[in-house]
Amino acid sequence: MDFTKRQTRIINMLKQTSPLTSEKIAGNLELSVSTIRPDLRFLTSVEILNARPKVGYEFKGNQLLNFDYDHIYQTPISEILLLYQTPISEILLPTTEIKASDTLQVAVGKLFLKDVGSLYVVNEKGDLVGLISRKDLLRASLNNSNVQSMMASIIMTRMPNIITATPDMSVIEAGKLLLLHKVDSLPVVEKQSSRHAIGKITKNRIFQHFIEIGMKTINN
Repeated sequence: MDFTKRQTRIINMLKQTSPLTSEKIAGNLELSVSTIRPDLRFLTSVEILNARPKVGYEFKGNQLLNFDYDHIYQTPISEILLLYQTPISEILLPTTEIKASDTLQVAVGKLFLKDVGSLYVVNEKGDLVGLISRKDLLRASLNNSNVQSMMASIIMTRMPNIITATPDMSVIEAGKLLLLHKVDSLPVVEKQSSRHAIGKITKNRIFQHFIEIGMKTINN
């Protein structure tokens, strides 16, 4: 099993002294707790570390799980979406799509009614032409009291400035894009040159992918 440099430092630190709180570990690494939290979650999920409530993290030993890392990281995101038992054509519900001519009031209603992080703006052909995030709507609502008449096209991020993924993209590729562009989700389009959105991939879905495989390995 290969670990990142930071994960290796955490493991070596806890081999020498256990248990340690996340604050103590972060302090020793001169990093914030939020920065190392994904590493601690991962190392705990693969049972390298043991998390003890109100005590901290401790090294659990060399009980490494037989993870197939090629399978975990190179899995096409289409398979992750299928894990949710939802046909890929239905993942992007019509209620998460709006038209460029819709008002911000309509956008706010759809976004919060379905509790989604972003809305996809489509044209008459159903092609993706823009994207509106919660932050976009909040910023526009604070700066403009006339949300009943302002159109979505005014505040949306327009193509080709929207980062998209394709169904054949691997988990690691999609994860890198999410981290690089500091977004919580990416629209999934049919193919690289297409603008027809057929779903979305999120940080939470990728994280759940790791946990589901980890739990299956533990149970086996």
